[in-house]
Amino acid sequence: MSRELLKRLKGLLEEGGYEARLVGGAVRDRVIGREPNDFDVVVVGPALRLARALADQIGGFFYILDARREFGRVVWQDPYGRRFYVDLTPRDGESWEEDLRRRDFTINAMMADLDTFLQADPLIPFDPLGGLEDLQAGRLRLCAPDAFRRDPVRIIRAIRLEAEFGLRMTGEAEGALQEALPRLFTAASERIREELMKTFGIPPVVRSLRRMEALGILERILPEVWNLRGVAQSPPHVWDAYEHTLRAVAAMERLLGATVETSELQDLPSRWAEVEEAMAPWREKLAARWAEEVAVDHPRRGLLLLAVLLHDIGKPATRTAEPDGRVRFIGHEAVGAEAAARRLEALRFSNDEIHEVEALIRHHMRPQGLARGRLTPRAIYRFFRDLGALGVDLVLLALADTLAVWGPTLTDAIWKPRLHVAQILWQAFFEAPERFVRPIPLIRGDDLLAMGVPEGPRLGRILEAVREAQAAGEVTTREEALALARKLMDEIG
Repeated sequence: MSRELLKRLKGLLEEGGYEARLVGGAVRDRVIGREPNDFDVVVVGPALRLARALADQIGGFFYILDARREFGRVVWQDPYGRRFYVDLTPRDGESWEEDLRRRDFTINAMMADLDTFLQADPLIPFDPLGGLEDLQAGRLRLCAPDAFRRDPVRIIRAIRLEAEFGLRMTGEAEGALQEALPRLFTAASERIREELMKTFGIPPVVRSLRRMEALGILERILPEVWNLRGVAQSPPHVWDAYEHTLRAVAAMERLLGATVETSELQDLPSRWAEVEEAMAPWREKLAARWAEEVAVDHPRRGLLLLAVLLHDIGKPATRTAEPDGRVRFIGHEAVGAEAAARRLEALRFSNDEIHEVEALIRHHMRPQGLARGRLTPRAIYRFFRDLGALGVDLVLLALADTLAVWGPTLTDAIWKPRLHVAQILWQAFFEAPERFVRPIPLIRGDDLLAMGVPEGPRLGRILEAVREAQAAGEVTTREEALALARKLMDEIG
């Protein structure tokens, strides 16, 4: 499908007599045997007009990324649902080599014409800066000493590229990064968000977080997480709030299906097979849910890892010490949810994404509470009433949290009830949604109005009480529901 896309572009370029080259990630990926879906095309000619014409010809979407600099993007989805991107930009400089020298990293500064790129033979790119050699040597090297200063978002991109290709920044690159770091937030928040979410799509995320920690990046983009460092916690916590958080992220990523080992994972009890068995009947549905995009190019999987990273950020503000030395964090869920929402708003996440992360943090202690008590049908109904489909995600977050709290001290007496609650909640959501998630009402507000209940909070309370009784199996027919409503009317008065 990408070949057809590039052939259409080639035809447009030939019709207009324009010169163009493919550059960047697509060339790099083609060289190492990957199938790219993101193409950067440098044009000597009207880039925006070409982008619009390509979108019209293939039935894609056209976006203006920068009207002043004539940066345009075409997005096209093939019949199988795979998304392709073509960014068309004017050449920067008087020659192709000058354009490459103004790019970010040498591994992204390889170039090829469309004819060469489309051939079946191994690609030999135009590579004046030695990007291929750097890629083979595991080096991440800047195209120019001022590359970070000219575009500070490249700071986060460097972390992503290190993780994605197993590279390490050169000493010169790290020095330039430190010099440019204070300028990071002069870049658009949306661009910082996009690089961050791309990084969250490359396992193991905890390794990238450690790298951002070491380079001083984490404290600038997520200061609430940085502030967890050194926040001591009482048993059963094994680690301070920061180290606990990173182990929770590692556990969550492992539960979501990643298999890359890290030292943080090695600290945790190996309960992975038990969780796999518990979720096995619904594994495909769960995996499909976690692959869903909450916003464009932001699958829920990455958002869940972000929620785990932020789940305890309310602890520094709520920490208290009892006379016996016990440390408590009363209300940290609510404080953390509000702080997370503010941070995600600053990074220009969508309202849907903010809602999901905020709800997961606000309710992240609930599954543990259900494991300590008796899990009644009424409690299951209330759980999904408050969380909806997010409940199935919260269950996994709570298991990751449990593993990262107890670590090697975790016992079956703690673990088994929590895993049992997770399985029951998954079963309720997937196998009995008409009872616990989206119950079909036996009576409605009009029925209560006809019985003389005035509009207002009382009517809502009665309807909710009837729905709870329905979920608990206490009423099963319309007549029983009406009878219960009359009884509640008399009790409420």
